Amino acid sequence: PLLDQRSIDERDDYWYDYLLLNPPSATGNWHIEQNFWSKEWHRHGTCSEKVFNQRNYFNQAKTLMFTYNLTSILFNSRTPIPLPWPRVSDVMSAISSETKFRPEIRCRYYKNNNMLMEVALCYDVPAKNVIDCPPPGFRFC
Repeated sequence: PLLDQRSIDERDDYWYDYLLLNPPSATGNWHIEQNFWSKEWHRHGTCSEKVFNQRNYFNQAKTLMFTYNLTSILFNSRTPIPLPWPRVSDVMSAISSETKFRPEIRCRYYKNNNMLMEVALCYDVPAKNVIDCPPPGFRFC
């Protein structure tokens, strides 16, 4: 279980899941929310346990999330990605040209199309520097 319910509640405000009509904090379903963030901690956070405790890990993730405004990168007027169905390569190029590093792109198959679900930037273990995400040996999109 996670240690800090208050910071979990705050995460719902900025790490919103648009496919979830009622986030767990809105419905008071703390068990689902705890499971989600607990999986995130065990999947991603434990590799940096020697650097960050649980609270600091999630606080640092919040800080890093706002380092680059990916929405602005993808939808800026200088080099907009083609809509309504941008290619994965368009998204990768736009983000790479701004950050200078390869992002990770995740899609979900939806109504006969791959739909962009998540864009991730990768950081070194101390969370000081953006790094190239692992090459898509198996593709998320």
